[in-house]
Amino acid sequence: MESNALLFFTTLFGMVVSLGVAAYFFFVRQASPVETRLREINPRATDDAPQPNVSTMFVERVAKPIAQFVPAPSPRNLRRLRKRLIQAGYYNESAATVYRAIRLTSMLLLPTAVFFFLTVILRKPVDSGTIGLTVVGLCYGAFMPSFMLSRMITKRKSKITRALPDALDLMVVCVEAGLGLNAALHRVGREMELVERNLSEELAVTNREIRAGKPRDEALRNLGDRTGVDDVKSLVAMLVQTDRFGTSIADSLRVFADSMRTKRRQRAEEMVAKAAIKLIFPLLLFIFPALLIVLMGPALIKISDLFGFIGSQ
Repeated sequence: MESNALLFFTTLFGMVVSLGVAAYFFFVRQASPVETRLREINPRATDDAPQPNVSTMFVERVAKPIAQFVPAPSPRNLRRLRKRLIQAGYYNESAATVYRAIRLTSMLLLPTAVFFFLTVILRKPVDSGTIGLTVVGLCYGAFMPSFMLSRMITKRKSKITRALPDALDLMVVCVEAGLGLNAALHRVGREMELVERNLSEELAVTNREIRAGKPRDEALRNLGDRTGVDDVKSLVAMLVQTDRFGTSIADSLRVFADSMRTKRRQRAEEMVAKAAIKLIFPLLLFIFPALLIVLMGPALIKISDLFGFIGSQ
């Protein structure tokens, strides 16, 4: 009992210290030199600027000191991590730092929670089984952030893939109405905001890059790299080639939109064909045994009673 109480108070002390450190880094922070200089030059520039979300600021300020305990990744791994975060929809520069802090926190909290649950709540002794489950919790905590990030990337790619044919139809209408490619991208991004926000954000980023002076072919290639969707990369290659050779953008977009609708119909047909195969395992594991029990159960009971009656004579 004394060891359990000591463990409880130690955990409570650690939580209080963590909250104190988080409050310190959130409230006691030096002003950014860039913000200070901008305020000195033009006070209204920083006052009129949109303020960031408080929860996001809190997470970033807490994650930065936590991430210092994690060894810095190599430049190649850091670029790969940032690319995955961008494909998941996190464009902030501190996203990699927050991810590293989340991974370290998950590696520490999950095995601690497993150990606390086994020893304090279930009152199991500290043996090889408890240590093994704690190690499993450690591995699970180290693997979960990467798995969740991969799931977010896959989900975002599927959303963009589903919304791309509709965006192409809108783009064809805009180009045929007389708009240029840049104006068509801007208009389609605004119209797709209510339908699919992820695709709208990507088109908005592309428009901002073009307006900032980046070449259009480079901005379009960045669009394909950020999304990681093969259909978007094919669209980017088609637009770049069309712009380079001077062919009609409207005709190229119309042909590509038709091919995208065909691909979407083929994907739907493929999912329907896979449904029959995927239903085999639920049928064999759940439905077929239940039907077997319902249909053969009374007959087996009668056969058992008959053999019992014959044996008694």
